[in-house]
Amino acid sequence: MRIAIFSWESLHSVYVGGVGNHVSELAVALQRKGNDVHIFTRLGEHQKLYECVQGVHYHRCPHEFDNDFVEEINNMCRAFVDAYYAEEDFGGPFDVVHAHDWLTANAMSWIKQAKGRKAILTMHSTEYGRCGNNFASGTSEMVSHIEWSGVYHADQVIAVSKTLASELCWLYDLPEYKVGVIYNGVNCNEFDGWIDDLAVRKMYEIGPYDPIILFVGRMVYQKGPDILMEAIPSILKHYPETKFVFGGDGGMRWQVEERAHHLGIHQSLRFLGHIGGWRLKDLFKTADFVCVPSRNEPFGIVILEAWSAGKPVVATVNGGPKEFVLHDVNGYKVEANPDSLGWGMGNMMMDHDHAQWMGRNGRLAVETVFSWDTIADETIKVYHT
Repeated sequence: MRIAIFSWESLHSVYVGGVGNHVSELAVALQRKGNDVHIFTRLGEHQKLYECVQGVHYHRCPHEFDNDFVEEINNMCRAFVDAYYAEEDFGGPFDVVHAHDWLTANAMSWIKQAKGRKAILTMHSTEYGRCGNNFASGTSEMVSHIEWSGVYHADQVIAVSKTLASELCWLYDLPEYKVGVIYNGVNCNEFDGWIDDLAVRKMYEIGPYDPIILFVGRMVYQKGPDILMEAIPSILKHYPETKFVFGGDGGMRWQVEERAHHLGIHQSLRFLGHIGGWRLKDLFKTADFVCVPSRNEPFGIVILEAWSAGKPVVATVNGGPKEFVLHDVNGYKVEANPDSLGWGMGNMMMDHDHAQWMGRNGRLAVETVFSWDTIADETIKVYHT
């Protein structure tokens, strides 16, 4: 099968976050199963226009920038479509066009309308959810319209959780028969290997025996770093040596840091900004557990990353995590408020042996249910629907 994938990010072009991991890892798994896979994505600095990586063809497309972000995204989609047509002229028609999120939905829609290719759209989140379960005007309203247009033109829509599927049906009057659920995956083997725990701690000025609670994600309202901040004093009251590490950047970072100073707990916090690669993996392996305090979490790849490192999670029930986190088995499920979050973290701190057992259960889950080969098999079924 000849598959065209559209994404504004990937591991081998411009990388932003979770969608980039999903797109590149899924593409490799699809290629392993004998498919001809092409990714159309943005061109990063000092990158080639074309490159074959792990058997996957990367078409990196330059495009015009614009002060209007939505118009810039349309420019990007036009560049993707031009590159797509050039590849079809060279190598023949594609069987499937698979777009990811609103950012590339227009490229999929235009090709579907012009060529009648089978169109698949994976939604990783909605604008409503990214706004913290709120409707907004201006650019946000335009983004929502593109999401509606994308799910309308797609032959099949893939949501990364049942919660997100329900949200899409409610927001955009999407028929249930048109949307399926395929969870995200993770390459858990990337988290294997020895780590110098003391060296990692020294890098962030953390004592050799201090408990570490890790938050990884964008510092925005949707992800709830402010909720975690309000829960921290209750943990420090009983476990004063605990260190809270925040890995991520975003519009709420200054507010959260300011609140930490106001609460007098800033000495127990480490704000690292955006972090990735081996440094992030080392943090997962060094931490005692990972906290996911989101107000809206369509899936929560950070949970799979925590489990890959053998670490349990404390996660809110606002989204995908409530479906696959097994309470008191591979983590604790809590409400998105400081008291409930504090309860979950406190329970985790109270019983270290049980926490380690939950982490091992999480690792077992990512080795089976959330492998990329499993995700690829389910995706191919959608292509043939």
